[in-house]
Amino acid sequence: MRELELRELQRRLMTLQGGTREGEQHSLRSKRRVIRMMVCVVTLGVMGAVHEKPATIEAREFMLRDENGLVRASWTIRPDGTPGFGLFDKSGRVRLSVDMSPEGDASLSLHDRSGTLRAAVASRPDGTPGVGLFGAKGKIRVSLDIGGDGTSGFNVYDKAGTLRAAMALRPDGTAAMGLFDQQGRVIRSIEPAQKPQEGGGR
Repeated sequence: MRELELRELQRRLMTLQGGTREGEQHSLRSKRRVIRMMVCVVTLGVMGAVHEKPATIEAREFMLRDENGLVRASWTIRPDGTPGFGLFDKSGRVRLSVDMSPEGDASLSLHDRSGTLRAAVASRPDGTPGVGLFGAKGKIRVSLDIGGDGTSGFNVYDKAGTLRAAMALRPDGTAAMGLFDQQGRVIRSIEPAQKPQEGGGR
């Protein structure tokens, strides 16, 4: 092959290789632009989803079941229109419940493994709170109360649920304590000593 023809062939090959490299670089730049555009679109979509308000789910009852199909939690509206929430153990017995009466009084109750009520916190119709602890048979054993007049009291009961001891703080700030027999009758009352009246005789 002549030297001139060889040089011409080499020039064409180099031109062809340069065009191929340029085409590859152009293709790579195009791919990068497409990827950047896709990332922008996805980012905008995610941002829109974050700012979008979640849909409202409405129902009269929600129930959570375990892998065996046993109800472990329930949030429901009862037939009388009152709401309630309950947690259940593996035996299906309620262990914790949150309730509201038709009058709007709220309560929280704890139950033992047999389903017996053992502790409760409740608000009364007059808005005053109360706490109760119960025995194995569901009888009240201890109660803590605050009255609407500002009094507060601590009461202790026997196994039958009979009041046996009480300590209270009256509206005037004086304290009192009482002991009771098995029928609930007062057997001893401890009152604060009264202050002697000024100018009074002995």
